[in-house]
Amino acid sequence: GEKRSRGESAEKEERPAKRKAGVSEVGRQVYVGNLDFRTTKQQIAEEFGKFGAVEDVYLPLDDRRQPRGFCFVTFDENSGAEAACEGLNEQEFDGRTIRVNIARPRPPPKAREPQRRDEPRREPRPRRPPPGRIFVQGLPDDIHERDLDDLYYKYGRIDFIEVRRNHRSGRVEAVVSYEDVRDAEDAARDTDGMRFERDVLRVDLDDRW
Repeated sequence: GEKRSRGESAEKEERPAKRKAGVSEVGRQVYVGNLDFRTTKQQIAEEFGKFGAVEDVYLPLDDRRQPRGFCFVTFDENSGAEAACEGLNEQEFDGRTIRVNIARPRPPPKAREPQRRDEPRREPRPRRPPPGRIFVQGLPDDIHERDLDDLYYKYGRIDFIEVRRNHRSGRVEAVVSYEDVRDAEDAARDTDGMRFERDVLRVDLDDRW
């Protein structure tokens, strides 16, 4: 096969042509938190490639096109993801202690099934606790997703973090989504009223999830 130089785009190297179309990423994808903002996709692909074939590296960028301090790495096989969690979680990578755990995609929108008028409404019993998310207010203007990851990861597995500016108040607020609503409840209870830098956090559980 043709060899690529290290200087070529990491995007090409991390997205091989043999991508598994239609195959679920659940179990094959890991969430990587607390990354250095200067860490590149190529560095991530090379480090995680030691544990298995890497299919994709997704490094989210903010509005200024700067890395947000976390990423998602998808392996060809579940075994690669599991090995990376065991080998890299709470280990130093590019000068920071990173966190690595199996990721789950954002839950899809709930589809409404047609209900017969004469049929009593039955709610299916969930096989696992539903996800939950919290709204965080009272944040400094220069907050990053990584700072919130540092604060909230200990309560449970985080699905995603979104920082945004409220157009009405002009203040920065955030959404932290957990895979398990019980973790969101714990996080809201423990951090509501917590002093964070110059302000006090106001944290509410989103019961509309």
